Amino acid sequence: MRRSAQRIQGLGFILWHARHEFYHILLGLLWAWFLREWWHEFNLRWIWLSLFASLLPDADHFLYFFAYGKKESYAQEAKKLFKTKQWRDLVAFLENGHKYNTSLATHNVYFMFLLFGLAGASSFIEWRVGVILFGAMVVHYVFDILDDMLQLGYLNPNWKRWGRAKRL
Repeated sequence: MRRSAQRIQGLGFILWHARHEFYHILLGLLWAWFLREWWHEFNLRWIWLSLFASLLPDADHFLYFFAYGKKESYAQEAKKLFKTKQWRDLVAFLENGHKYNTSLATHNVYFMFLLFGLAGASSFIEWRVGVILFGAMVVHYVFDILDDMLQLGYLNPNWKRWGRAKRL
């Protein structure tokens, strides 16, 4: 019984500290609801696409950990915690450290404006899948920028450059 209670507490800890992703899911649902109201049409596939697209920009974090940033200390520490199954420490480490990771390739205003342009073009040619996909990704990035401003008190330098950070 005690072991089960500890697992439930551990799961609660992980869910609480991973709430940033749940905010992205909520924003994806809000984007789908907005588009449903705008188009006066309901389609369940659009909801799933919006949820997928609202989480898609965070795939860049995984690419960072396992591809282009794998030699940096932040990525190595995260992978070490993952391999040793220290889930609580990993989630707390990612929650506290991800704001200071300024090496992500797509988390910048230039990429966000590119997606915004693609969403606008998709709207112009009435390609609803593009509006949903690119729009949900823009909403993701806008939320991340606002979250940086609230959490850090300033705009993360990552948002002001194109591509990956230069290696020293």
